[in-house]
Amino acid sequence: MMYVKFFFFIIIFQLWVVAAVPIGFHERFHHGHVDMHVTKTYTSPLTTTTVHKHMKTTQNSTWKPEVVYPWKNPSIKLSPPPATMNKQMGVVNTLGLKPLGFEMDGAIKVFRLIAQPMEKVLTDSVNVNEKIIPKKYSAKHLMHHHKEIKKLKVWGFNGQMPGPTIEANEGDRIRVIFKNELPEPTSIHWHGIELPNKQDGAAGHTQPAVMPGETWTYEFTLYQSGTYLYHSGFNMMKQDHYGLVGLLVIHPKKYDHKIDKQFAIMLQEWAIKPGSEYPDLISMDFNWATFNGLAGPSIPAMTVNQGDRVRIRIGNMSMNSHPIHMHGFTWNVVGTEGGPIPKSAQWPGNTVNVPPGTTRDVEFVAWNPGLWRIHCHKLHHIVNAHTDVPMGIMPHGGMFTLLNVLPKDRKAPWKHPREKGVKL
Repeated sequence: MMYVKFFFFIIIFQLWVVAAVPIGFHERFHHGHVDMHVTKTYTSPLTTTTVHKHMKTTQNSTWKPEVVYPWKNPSIKLSPPPATMNKQMGVVNTLGLKPLGFEMDGAIKVFRLIAQPMEKVLTDSVNVNEKIIPKKYSAKHLMHHHKEIKKLKVWGFNGQMPGPTIEANEGDRIRVIFKNELPEPTSIHWHGIELPNKQDGAAGHTQPAVMPGETWTYEFTLYQSGTYLYHSGFNMMKQDHYGLVGLLVIHPKKYDHKIDKQFAIMLQEWAIKPGSEYPDLISMDFNWATFNGLAGPSIPAMTVNQGDRVRIRIGNMSMNSHPIHMHGFTWNVVGTEGGPIPKSAQWPGNTVNVPPGTTRDVEFVAWNPGLWRIHCHKLHHIVNAHTDVPMGIMPHGGMFTLLNVLPKDRKAPWKHPREKGVKL
């Protein structure tokens, strides 16, 4: 009876082995080695493609093929950033990112964008705002950020991700010279902009895709004002999620009032598996959330003077809505991706929900001195590498930074604007 059981065990085991061998798996035995080659079409976290994996190993070793992802084409030489990068010719501070200037061709403002693979450091675990936090208020018994440098392989524009904020004025004619240095075709869609159909950037519908190594020129007149988006117009699920996004700010011909400080924030989310430097593009289990491609504590604070009128422009290119909350102030929501909101229709609050593919502009007078938090109020979005494990006292990460309002007089008593005799 024991031999019968053993015989059936061997048969079942052999059937299991045969069933477990993947389609397209070939083994060629020679000289004591196994020459293995897998050709398999599949959907990976990064792409749906045909991937070839090839290696040699001994018969007794464990085969762990390295998957070659088409993140970068080594044969494409990456260009340096345009000479107009890091030239602040506008007024918007996009936290942690360099500005993009322009050249003039007659009356046309000329911007240059280069789509490239790059590595992005989401955080190096160093608190960039540590110097402005009074030591006497430092939280005790807090789990400190472990000294991790979290790198991510992404796609960006001009060597940064998200791309630089483009600033122009209502009525301007702009030209964007775009070069593709990615390993696959792409284009740029001008999200929310009213323009000729052939300039929309919807590759495959309004233009041919821009092939690797090619250059394409967009040119149109800006008839709107407000905060808008630009992002990939080809293979968007992959390319937008890889980081091919940016903000386009169009200033009105004339503001109703002076704005002293303007800031811009792009909201993004990432699913990153342990030990991986690639985003998982098909997962909905996002465990990293960023402002401008940075996670706390690496997001610079917004520093303003007491009495400044401040506008914060927020765009969302993630797959979830984000309720962005600020301490210490009531702001007015003054704009969306549809442009400025008439004053009679603006609404007050201190939390604004920003759905995917939209922008929200908020404005307030910074009357209240001190350090004030600004963060997403979905609480999983303010920790880094969120996992399903018991938590201690967690340090702040993710979509979390500070508004630093410098007082006019540090010795002045605190007063509310509604008190008699108080002027903003």
